[in-house]
Amino acid sequence: MDLLIPNSWLKKFLDTKANPTEIAKYLSLCGPSVERTKKHIDGDFIFNVEVTTNRVDTASILGIAREATSILPRFNIKANLKNYKPQLLNYKFKNKVKYLDVKVDEKLCPRFTAVKINGVTVKESPKEIKTLLEKVDVSPINNIVDVSNFIMHELGQPVHTFDYDKIIKHKMILRQSRNGEHITTLDGKELKLRGGDIVIEDGDGKLIDLCGIMGGLNSAIDNNTKTVLLFVQNYNPYKIRKTSISLGQRSEAAVLFEKGLDSENIKPAILSAIEMIERLSGGKAESEILDIYPTPYKVKALITTKGEIDKIIGIEISAKDMTSYLTNLGFGVKWNKNILSIEVPSYRANDINIKEDIAEEIARIYGYHNLPILLMTGALPAPKVNPEFELEKKIKTTLLGLGAVEVYNLSLVDKGLLKLKNPLGSDTAFLRNNLKNSLIEDIKLNPQEKGYIHMFELANIYFPHKNDLPEERLTLAGIIKRGSYRENKGIVETLLDELNIDYSTKLIDGKDYLPNQKLDVYSNKIKIGEYGNLENGQYYYEFNIQYLINSKKIIRKYKEIPKYPPQIEDLTLIIPNKTFIGDVVKVMRSTSKQITKITLVDTFENAYTFNIEYQHPEKTLTDKEVEETRVTLLNHLKTGFGVQIKP
Repeated sequence: MDLLIPNSWLKKFLDTKANPTEIAKYLSLCGPSVERTKKHIDGDFIFNVEVTTNRVDTASILGIAREATSILPRFNIKANLKNYKPQLLNYKFKNKVKYLDVKVDEKLCPRFTAVKINGVTVKESPKEIKTLLEKVDVSPINNIVDVSNFIMHELGQPVHTFDYDKIIKHKMILRQSRNGEHITTLDGKELKLRGGDIVIEDGDGKLIDLCGIMGGLNSAIDNNTKTVLLFVQNYNPYKIRKTSISLGQRSEAAVLFEKGLDSENIKPAILSAIEMIERLSGGKAESEILDIYPTPYKVKALITTKGEIDKIIGIEISAKDMTSYLTNLGFGVKWNKNILSIEVPSYRANDINIKEDIAEEIARIYGYHNLPILLMTGALPAPKVNPEFELEKKIKTTLLGLGAVEVYNLSLVDKGLLKLKNPLGSDTAFLRNNLKNSLIEDIKLNPQEKGYIHMFELANIYFPHKNDLPEERLTLAGIIKRGSYRENKGIVETLLDELNIDYSTKLIDGKDYLPNQKLDVYSNKIKIGEYGNLENGQYYYEFNIQYLINSKKIIRKYKEIPKYPPQIEDLTLIIPNKTFIGDVVKVMRSTSKQITKITLVDTFENAYTFNIEYQHPEKTLTDKEVEETRVTLLNHLKTGFGVQIKP
């Protein structure tokens, strides 16, 4: 996520003489990346900072100031973090107050705080507040709402305000939404909830807040508001993420909440907000602040050794420097000889879990740019052979050589066996369980191609897997427009031949195919694929890639190029109807070893013309020897199939 950080606002927390250029440079070297720095019209500098998802603690003015306090001293620039905690000592935090009746599901909201502020006057915010908000691309609204946005950007904790008098019976129930409930949010959108969202209902059962996303319009602050309920909470991040994505409501608050915020940051946030609202509106807060916090943060402790840290980083860093880096980052550090005990601050509890995390913090503050650059020694390891990848490469090369075009289609379709819980639309609501439909659609989308088209795709198809993730089945499929059944079958046979697959075929009737126009392809008695003529007149083939990998392979034997030339002739045979030409060719090949090549070159009705080559490895065959072989061949065909030679 990207942040806009005004230098003038940063200096509220950061005590340093570093100029904006130095701050941007050194932060980028050891912390959050400053993508660019822009000078404002009033002379202020605005940092555009990229914050990684796991570092939500840096997604605020305070968070960047903490980072700068740790990083700048590494470059001999003094920097200190100013005291930011408000000194409001007259307030007491209670788990029950008189002015608000609350019921909270702690699984949805680990900490719930609220306070009533009386006698407020809603008006325009002071110029300095509006200017800072505008610098971070927030439009000022009024002195109450502006405080919410101000605190969120300053401390990284979203804050919400209600018109207290609009909350029926001054009652709040924080619960999960029910399927079909509706709420109208502050931006005027009426949303239908699917259930499982975090919401708040008032004493009349009406929803007044879509928690962590946006408040309800029916409880919004307006110019007539006299009493404000200031509201600061933390929520279950998974629930917020799910609701935000499913409803398409991406607010700044939701982006923060879904990353898991620090519940300990709520106290300074609500106290700061009280101070600002009282100062800007003339109101006065109740002395008792509602604070429902059943499971307070317990300090997380990690133990490692200096030797382990040095080994992970690859160089030796002194214990003094380690202590300095970690202390400046807010960690508690204790040494017992070589043993390092770490207390993790609450705002880093989500991303610091193991010793490697501690080593990473030390290494980045030390500076990755300071680590020695060493080339790896020794022989390079041999790459692992990936049979699936090698087969894919061979398939694509072969098919491209045969004139095919590879296509890529979306895996999301309008019909299938696996429906998405949160589809982008009805046409992309399912994971596809076949490639055929996509390829047929590809042909339709290319009507300008009147002639021959051959497209293929190599992709996963998906099938339900009970109590588990879907089964992903890598599949090859191709579709051919134009050509003949035999010509296109020859493409499939050529592919299998190039892959050295030992296969057999079986002619069957199949769904979507013309009668007697589908071949199932087998290897090791397992069906590995299919080919046939579809009912729409197009030719289609499909193979399971894993079955191709596991199929029986032909061991090729290479022969020396013959020294003696072949005798070549064409034979036109009259073959009875319903006779498989493949069976005829098998008999022809088995008749004599002198028949070295048979090619079907022409057909007309039931007349088939074959080009036959006769060859002997040790001599040139005579006409008489060829005639003897031909006679034997014709006798076998006549006996087996009733084949006649055309005069």
